[in-house]
Amino acid sequence: MVKDAAAGGSLWRHGCFFRYWLANAVDLVGSGVTQVALPLVAVVELHASVWQAALLSFAQKCPPLLVSLPAGALADRHRKRPVTVGAALVGGAAFLVIPLADAVGRLSLGLLYGVALVGSVAEVFGSTARISLLPSLLPRSRLMEANSKLGGINSLADSAGSQLGAVVVTALGAAHAVCLDVLSYLLCALLLGRIRTHEPDVARPGRRTTFRGEIAEGLRYVWSHPTIRPLVLAATAYVAVMAFLTTLWPVYLLRWLHYSSAALGTTLSVAALGGFCGALVVRPLVARYGPVRVMLAALALAPFTVAPLLLATPGRFSQMAVALGMFVQVGCAVAQGSTQRTVRQAACDPALQGRMLATSRWVVYGSQPVAALLAGAVGTWYGLWDGLALGAAALAVPFLVLRFSSLPDSLPDALPDSRPGSRPGSPSNVPSGVPRVTAVLEESPRSRTCPHDESDAS
Repeated sequence: MVKDAAAGGSLWRHGCFFRYWLANAVDLVGSGVTQVALPLVAVVELHASVWQAALLSFAQKCPPLLVSLPAGALADRHRKRPVTVGAALVGGAAFLVIPLADAVGRLSLGLLYGVALVGSVAEVFGSTARISLLPSLLPRSRLMEANSKLGGINSLADSAGSQLGAVVVTALGAAHAVCLDVLSYLLCALLLGRIRTHEPDVARPGRRTTFRGEIAEGLRYVWSHPTIRPLVLAATAYVAVMAFLTTLWPVYLLRWLHYSSAALGTTLSVAALGGFCGALVVRPLVARYGPVRVMLAALALAPFTVAPLLLATPGRFSQMAVALGMFVQVGCAVAQGSTQRTVRQAACDPALQGRMLATSRWVVYGSQPVAALLAGAVGTWYGLWDGLALGAAALAVPFLVLRFSSLPDSLPDALPDSRPGSRPGSPSNVPSGVPRVTAVLEESPRSRTCPHDESDAS
């Protein structure tokens, strides 16, 4: 099957990739339900304040900072598929606590914090191994196509999960709606467990190589890599600002704009459809304009997508405007996120895939808990609207970081087919660490797209 994929055959006939793709979709449907249900449990049922909502966001966002580096070393030391299955089972068990606690009248904010923390730890280990597994399933020349297919279905699944979440929350209550996420974890584990592929032999560390030494090697590799480092820095700035904004806007929509559960679910669903559209257009755009221009354009649009939220008032028209802004925002996030993920996967040494990803996630998502706490403080002291306005202005920072990095001068040389008048395969001055990017992006046909991740910037 890998030979068929390498020869240009349909990835849908590649059984291992199809199960991998379907597991991602199921996972995202479940997390889409929880994305609607969890804020409603905290804000509506448990009457969380702005600061308490920020603490819940902190609990969800802290584990990447704490365990990403060990997760990467673990992924490179052991076969990745068993790690993904085990993490899915742990995540399902964690979220099962919420409906059980509600049934016996013991649901509390402290319990929500604990579930969010454990679920996020499981997600870090699982997604690190899962994303690192993809280059073992397919040849490098098919990674851009695979990532675009994953991005597309992930956005559709997230949209379906948000809509489903709104319906189930209305019918069963927010706490019991989480049962659907538990079911999705179990189905995801089953699908991943049925993947049968040969993973490269794991290089066992020598006697003098410690776990800490392997982690340090990953850190040095990412920091010294001419292609990966600028992407990680730009992604860090983007994710930090988005973590700040996403801590505040659910409370703003529910409390100040008086969104119902159905309105919140519809808004999230429309936003997720934007991710699907971003996944549809990213490959032809990259083929025509090159990855750097695509990423810069997506980041340049990001600050303007928050404007409808800042101008919104209670009412149906404003809900449509906010949904449209989030539609464009998520579309841009998926386009630039899948592009940079493909570039990093292609440029990375296979033996360091897990540690490269984990180091990137540690740096990128390690900024989230700090941003969540900062958002809670700003929202409490200055107000939700002022906090959202500050976040919108700060979305210019990721664009500036990437624009003034060394990346725009290096990556276009690795994409001879993205320059007018050049031929695929023609000689070019390719800096070290970049050559393998060429094969991934110049062989991308026009047809078209891992988190609980999504607009997974890492």
